Amino acid sequence: MHHGLEVALVLREASADPSLLCIALLHDAPLHPSGTTILLRSPLTAEERALSERMHQLRRMHIDENTKDLDAFLQAFADDERLFVLRMAHRVNDVRHLQRFVPALRRRIAHETLHMYTAIAGRIGMHTWRTEMEDICFAFLHPRIVQSLQRKYKAYKSVDDACMRHTRAFLQRALKMNGIQSVLSLRKKGLYSTYRKMALKRRTFEELTDRLAIRIVVDSRDECYRALGVIHASMHPIPGKLKDYIGAPKENGYRSIHTVVYPLPGVTEQPMEIQIRSRAMHAACEFGAAAHGEYKRLLYTLDTGLARVQLLSNLESLREEVHSPAQFSDALRRYYRDDHVPVFASEGGLYHLRSPATALDFICHAFSDRCAFLASVRINGRLRPPATTLHAGDTVEPHFGTERTVQMIWLGQCRHVRSRSMLRTILKQRAF
Repeated sequence: MHHGLEVALVLREASADPSLLCIALLHDAPLHPSGTTILLRSPLTAEERALSERMHQLRRMHIDENTKDLDAFLQAFADDERLFVLRMAHRVNDVRHLQRFVPALRRRIAHETLHMYTAIAGRIGMHTWRTEMEDICFAFLHPRIVQSLQRKYKAYKSVDDACMRHTRAFLQRALKMNGIQSVLSLRKKGLYSTYRKMALKRRTFEELTDRLAIRIVVDSRDECYRALGVIHASMHPIPGKLKDYIGAPKENGYRSIHTVVYPLPGVTEQPMEIQIRSRAMHAACEFGAAAHGEYKRLLYTLDTGLARVQLLSNLESLREEVHSPAQFSDALRRYYRDDHVPVFASEGGLYHLRSPATALDFICHAFSDRCAFLASVRINGRLRPPATTLHAGDTVEPHFGTERTVQMIWLGQCRHVRSRSMLRTILKQRAF
């Protein structure tokens, strides 16, 4: 019960759902000799008892080593997405108490968390837990690298702190003068995130432009853009560093505006990232679907009401393209390299495809039930071949007929393994 209480308290950081909190509280009841009786006498419904028992069964899976465990892991979440939130809270609790495990198990938990759980948490949008787990496990597995980075941060601490304090005070005055109510918070990039950025981008610690950040939370979407205007009018934005994840959210539903500016003259020349979001966006950014209770589909919808991304379906699609937990881990890590192309459907839906992708890959992904009847495709309003490579922001408008048009040549016009596999299945069905 003590362990169940720990997990429930972690879960409470992300969700106030009383049903999930009770499930977390009782998930280890099967370990008790009278566990079945305890569950039957509890106030849980039959569905909640089944979910609690399922959560208990997931606790010993080795998803970074065993392909069967990985498949069972993803299948459990496909059956009931609430299990993902429960399982992630359980793993966060394990990471916070690593020292209670024997050394071998401690290392396995840290390794599996850093290479699998944090990547999945980031993909689903649970950024607060992801960052915490990354830094704890990274420090445990690579203490020398962490110590080196900590020395770097310590050397720059006084200048960094002064820069952020003065910049925050300046922005608070500027926003208030323009009638924008806001809450500003300071942030330094996490240790693992810093190391990953240095490794992937091949940059030194001093070359990172998002090492320091100020987060601005305002009341509405409109005020996000008003705040951006105030910042760019009063500071010096760095060209090419503006990213609008409100107009085109990330695949995991992340919505925020990022811009990098040179802060106040005479304070420091270190660039600083400014993040702007509304209160609702901020809650979703921190804990993903758990923050607003969308467990049933773990999707986000744009303000137009038309676009949606089925995140667990995307994870399952990713699993189909790899053959082992190690390959699945590598595919998840590539998500952080911004190698996904945001593509709009003509009716307003937003999709994220692994780059490179062709129009035919998009049609197989977004219109799998009709792709065999493709008649023509328009990209940004113009007729284009299905083999056309897509770029960020393209709008794709497929037109379908009543007769099957699928042909063998289409296999060579796809860049994704899943698209080719789907087309081969369709071609075989036609052959019979």
